[in-house]
Order: sequence, then C-alpha cells, then structure tokens
Amino acid sequence: MRTVAVIGAGNGGCAAAVDLVRRGFDVRLYGRSVGTVGPLQRRGGVEHEGIFGDGFVPLSTITTDPAEAMTGADAVVMMGPTQAHEAMARAIGPHLRADQILFAAPGHTLTLLPHTLRALGHARPVTCESATLPYICRKVAPDRVKVSRKAAVLKFAAFPAFRRDELAERLGPLFPALTPVPTLLDTVFPYTNAIHHPPALLCNIGRVESTGGDYCHYYDGITPSVGRIIDGLDEERRAVAAAFGCRVDRLADYFFQIGYTDERGRDGGTAYSVFHNSEPNRWIKAPSTIEHRFFDEDIPFGLVPLTELGRLAGVAMPVSDAVIELASIATGKPYRSIGLTRAKLGLDGLDVAAVRRLVEQGFS
Repeated sequence: MRTVAVIGAGNGGCAAAVDLVRRGFDVRLYGRSVGTVGPLQRRGGVEHEGIFGDGFVPLSTITTDPAEAMTGADAVVMMGPTQAHEAMARAIGPHLRADQILFAAPGHTLTLLPHTLRALGHARPVTCESATLPYICRKVAPDRVKVSRKAAVLKFAAFPAFRRDELAERLGPLFPALTPVPTLLDTVFPYTNAIHHPPALLCNIGRVESTGGDYCHYYDGITPSVGRIIDGLDEERRAVAAAFGCRVDRLADYFFQIGYTDERGRDGGTAYSVFHNSEPNRWIKAPSTIEHRFFDEDIPFGLVPLTELGRLAGVAMPVSDAVIELASIATGKPYRSIGLTRAKLGLDGLDVAAVRRLVEQGFS
C-alpha cells in the first residue's frame, strides 16, 4: 500500500493528502471542479496548519481526470460530502479495478455506493467505509487546510461484510484508527452529525439570518433546550439501530471515544454537556447562511435515511419527522424526496432480515 488516489479536493481530501504524504505515501488528488483544483495545481500541493504544524506537502498528481488519479493506485479513498457520493461513484466507476480498494470516509450512505457501481456494470462490487471523516479540518484558503484533530476511532465496515477483516488489514497503514464493526448498518447509525447539526441550525435560524452566523455554533447555539431536541433524536437513532440488531453508543459516549468531548461531557450524558465540554468544536463559528451542509447534507443524507429505515422496521420517529418537516418549510427544499430513500439505496421491497442479508453477503 504505497499509492493512494484521494477523490475529493475539499476539506477532508486536503487533510488526508497532508497526513498521508507526511507519512510517506504517494498521493494523487482528484477534484471535480477546476475552481477547487486550480489553486492546488498552481501551488503544487497543499499548505497546512494545525496539529501537523505549519508547512507544505507536494503532490505527485493534482487533476480533474479520475483516470489519471486512479491509474496504478492501490487504494481509492473517497473524501467528499455524502450528497456527492453518487456522482463520485459514477465518475470513478468506469476506472475502478477489481484489485483496488474503494474506501469512503465518511461513508454512512449504506448501500448507495455498491448499488450505483452495480448499475455501472460491477456485478459484485466491494466497498468499505468509515462512519466519520478521519479529521476535524477546514480549508482556510483555496490551497491551505487547517487540521485540528485526527479521530481516535474510525468505525469501519465493508460491503459485503465478510470482506471486512481483509480490507481493514490492507487499509490499516493508511488509517490506523480503523475499528471494525459488523456491517454497513453499523456505520450508518453512528452518523451523529444527522442528529445534532440540523436541530442546532433550525433552532438558531433567526440568529444566523440576523447576524450572518456571528456566534459559536456548538458552544453558543446548543443551549439546554436545543440539547433536549438533540437528545430526542439520539433516542430515535438508537431505537432504529436496535431494530436492525445493531448496538450504538449514545451521543455522549461516542463523542468521548473519538476524542471530541472530555469526561465531563461524557458523564453529563446530554447533548448540552457534550458540546459545552468539546474543545475541538469550541470555537467553530456558525454557518453564515442556512444554505449549508448542516441542512443540505445532514437532513437528506442523514435524517431521511434514518426515518426510511425506521419505517421499514416499524419504529416511530416523531422528533426526526418534525425536524425534517420544519427545515423543509424553512428552506423550501423537499428534503424527503431528494434524500436517500429506500429506492435510491436499492432496498425497496426488503424487510429487516433481507437488508441484513444484503449487507452481510452482498449481491448474488
């Protein structure tokens, strides 16, 4: 494992490029947008600050051609927002070889990637993913990324599930924090952005629109009352997970495990205690507009599939439904219809047992 194609030149892709190049890997960086890729090409790599210090890493390839990035790569690492997963899969699908590992970080789009690859002619696609992005990071300039933290735990699963251990061993040198979980379902339910980003933005819409987001999103925006809505969403998330035979930690325990809150946050047991004791998130400013991924990614690709799985399993989700409905009204966007429905995941007509067989055994 020496050569890595990183698909996506945004926050996560640039952070991964910095991390992997500093550890001796050859990284080829692909981005869909000329506007995103151009500044990196002119610089010849990525500038960085944060936990890796101030510096610069050169990249052997920076391109808008997926074939150029992927040719000869041992692993293909997708680092894009979930709303881009289908488009990314369609871009790389024609160039993906059977011996290349396709790893999505973050993943948590369940069967979307293998379902899309199958439609492109991969009869028995193999994919793997982590539940979260491996870094807390932000691009502070078109060619510069700030990396604030590396995740201590990356929940990792494969499709089909029986390929998990083999793929985890091969990817271990790239991402040592990989922590195997049974199936893709176990990377969907830990997607906690879906339960804390939307309500925190929804409850602060007036503040965002009147101040342009001039406050700290997590520390100022998540008050005890907002925290109780997040806690309600957390209960529903864990109920759906249990219906599919998956064990997931409550928000407070999970954030402590990945290093995003301290012991006080964990022991408090509420969303309010978690975020008021989260040093990595403490100073992150709020969005300047409600046209933001906290709605546009975390609802259609987070809350919507949770409610779809909930309905499939017969679990009532009134808090999730309310957040989706109110955010759809506020933004004028039909989040349910544009989100990850069972049809888009290839799960129409399946029951809980059939979904589990699919993620465990793959396509027959």
